[in-house]
Amino acid sequence: MSCVGVIGAGNVGVGVVDALAMLGIAREVILYNRNLDKALGEVYDISDAVPLLNGSQNIVATDKLEALRKSDIIVITSGAKQEVGESRLSLLEKNSCIIKELVKELDVINPHAILIIVTNPVDIMTRIAIQTSKRDAKRVFGSGTVLDTIRLREAIGERLNINRKNIHAFVVGEHGDSEFALWSVATIGPMLFDNYELEDKERFKKEVEEKVRRRAYSIIEKKGFTKQAIGVAVAKLIKAILSDEKRIFTLSTPLTKSCEKITSQVVLSQPCVLGKDGIEKILLLDCNIKEFEQLKNSIEVLEKAYSAIES
Repeated sequence: MSCVGVIGAGNVGVGVVDALAMLGIAREVILYNRNLDKALGEVYDISDAVPLLNGSQNIVATDKLEALRKSDIIVITSGAKQEVGESRLSLLEKNSCIIKELVKELDVINPHAILIIVTNPVDIMTRIAIQTSKRDAKRVFGSGTVLDTIRLREAIGERLNINRKNIHAFVVGEHGDSEFALWSVATIGPMLFDNYELEDKERFKKEVEEKVRRRAYSIIEKKGFTKQAIGVAVAKLIKAILSDEKRIFTLSTPLTKSCEKITSQVVLSQPCVLGKDGIEKILLLDCNIKEFEQLKNSIEVLEKAYSAIES
């Protein structure tokens, strides 16, 4: 029986549990929160929806981390939320200590579970989690630019009037302001995007990337938080693991050694094959010269931020 633990009953954590219930993923879902009443209220509300969905999931609340002992996958969402006008990197100091303590405890309670980090800034939080945990690094990864990649495909498809399922494009690098699209390998069906007939292609790329990069800021400015889309995105990652789908997602993980000109232990988003054992393969970041410079910029941004908490 599959069991998923979600740490944190804030907007994102509840969004993940919501999505797991609506999509019928996992037989049991455990929502952990230090404030038990908050977790109970959310669980009662979501549980009431399960019969309406003809589901049979068992969704429970707890304020004891030990309750996650049997979880196959544990999603960490705990941390300070991103406020209006605040970058993801500004959450660094607030959340790094939380991640360290949680991972240390989880290594004792449940050393075999796959850990999915969602807490922002997700790339650095994932790096801290990997360095703190004793489990294999392939079983600790961040949600990265999974949602940004979907937004990119949707934005391209909307403008070209083509179904996003036929668009293969990826957002990589930092999940934040220095992220970038791999336009050089993006395809529309079997055709390279760069060969697709389009007026002012460079302007198109710039406008689409800016829309994707600003999307979360726009949502936070209007409603104060993000919830639904990231919840579904993480639920899809969980489904890919439980069903051993071998699907490709842009996940936060240590930079592949394929980038021979870069020596860094930075964690950022790269295309990865996800299956029952976590990240099964990291695909090569096939960058052109411009994209390679963007990659170096993203690494520099993340290394500078990471150094600030290490000093």
